[in-house]
Amino acid sequence: MKDTRLFERLGIHGWSLADENLALASLLTGDPLLMVGAHGAAKTHAAAKVAQALGVRFMAYDASKALFEDVLGFPNVESLKQGKVEYVQSAVTVWDKEFVLIDEINRAVPELQAKWLEIIRSRKIMGFETEVNWVWSAMNPLQSRYNGTQQMDAALIGRYATFLYPPEALDMDEDDRIKVLRHINGDDAPSIGVWNPEAKIKTVDAEETVEVGYQIKVLLARAARFFQSLKADLSTLGEFLSRLAVLVMKETDGEVKLDGRRLGFIYRNLLANRSVELAREALLGEAAPAFSKSAKCVILSSIPMGLNDEGINREELLHQMEVCIDLLADYFADGGTFGRVETIYRLFTTTDLFEKAEILLGSDLSEMVKLKAWNDLCDTAENITPLAYIALRIESAHPGRIPTELLEKVGGRIDLQCLESDSIRGLTGENIERLDELETLFTQPDDLRRIIAFQEARILAVRAALSSADIKSAACRIMSTAHRIEALMKGETHETVWSENPAGAGHEDSGVLAA
Repeated sequence: MKDTRLFERLGIHGWSLADENLALASLLTGDPLLMVGAHGAAKTHAAAKVAQALGVRFMAYDASKALFEDVLGFPNVESLKQGKVEYVQSAVTVWDKEFVLIDEINRAVPELQAKWLEIIRSRKIMGFETEVNWVWSAMNPLQSRYNGTQQMDAALIGRYATFLYPPEALDMDEDDRIKVLRHINGDDAPSIGVWNPEAKIKTVDAEETVEVGYQIKVLLARAARFFQSLKADLSTLGEFLSRLAVLVMKETDGEVKLDGRRLGFIYRNLLANRSVELAREALLGEAAPAFSKSAKCVILSSIPMGLNDEGINREELLHQMEVCIDLLADYFADGGTFGRVETIYRLFTTTDLFEKAEILLGSDLSEMVKLKAWNDLCDTAENITPLAYIALRIESAHPGRIPTELLEKVGGRIDLQCLESDSIRGLTGENIERLDELETLFTQPDDLRRIIAFQEARILAVRAALSSADIKSAACRIMSTAHRIEALMKGETHETVWSENPAGAGHEDSGVLAA
């Protein structure tokens, strides 16, 4: 199979196609990218070669050494006399650069990190515009073996859209590792040309670099057109990410909270990365990967975790986020709709046990979703007797609604004591006057309605101000809930959507989303 990696031809070895696409997506949008890796992972080389191929003005700054006067330039004294603030430019000042790499960003002291923030965030410096279009940065992992590393300011980390982890030589396969050791670039072997001026020393010659640069430009131009198409095809991508953010927060117990800026980065990264994949398919004949697979990679690469080594379990958080993405992955499948996302979202967020029962027992859900939902329910401290009772009754009539390995676990969550009046929290204050009315709810013709009534009574008992109208509404809900549960018991299934589907929800397979 032909290797279509463009970066490989620039001497950037060992990068997966997914990594290359993330970098190209960053070039497409211009949103900042941060490379995280050990020294010797060729992070600076990668940025320099990409910039050289594109033919743009490039500068790599070592944030651990650069004085900001180097970046900014010295004030022009003559201009100051006239009341104007201008700076004397030089070969290393940032003003005319189009692509900059901020290397060793986590070796910069906090005061300098704050100064770099403006360039990363808005391409400005001291409030003045620059010509910078692309900002990449590089850092070593914050570990004891890297002396001088500083904790990164959270605001600074929050300005990066993508987090890329270039491989070390020993993480590569042998073919790539051999290419790395044979590669001669930049400062390598500087004296060979002195002794033999006719020798071709560099592994990648200038003509090859120009050719690859041309192909990258053509690819990004095509991707930019796909980007516009995808925005229309994925009209509910914003709603999808909003639901995903809530599930991630719940699954990680609040450890990962995606703010508006981060969600915006993820949104653009998904569109840009898919646009690059589709452009590669159109121009290079390279089959685009399944969207659900690449979308997962993009989302995980768009969320910073463990960069400051603050004692978090990065692997565990990654796993928890993967679970959330997998739960909603059908959205990216051919024919996927936002309706299915909403159904699963409601399953994992609703506090109404009967709504949860209807979705879990009456909707067409994947085995993964069912296993996750039942395990969560069985592990919760909440009393789920009503749901467990209903589920087992339905399972006995229509096997397969509960995963076989969880039947015993579900049965163990039935607590018959919760079907007694003294299991209801006592009424207080003026609510005591409603005691007789509340107890009328328990007069039901069958066990199903009685179980539902006890659950409704528990909800009413904790209200600050309980009215007769509240109790009458509960009586109506008991009847309607019982009718819906009885439909499930008869084997009726349905795809439930619990909230209004936004205009244009879902997406059609128009060819843009294919593969």
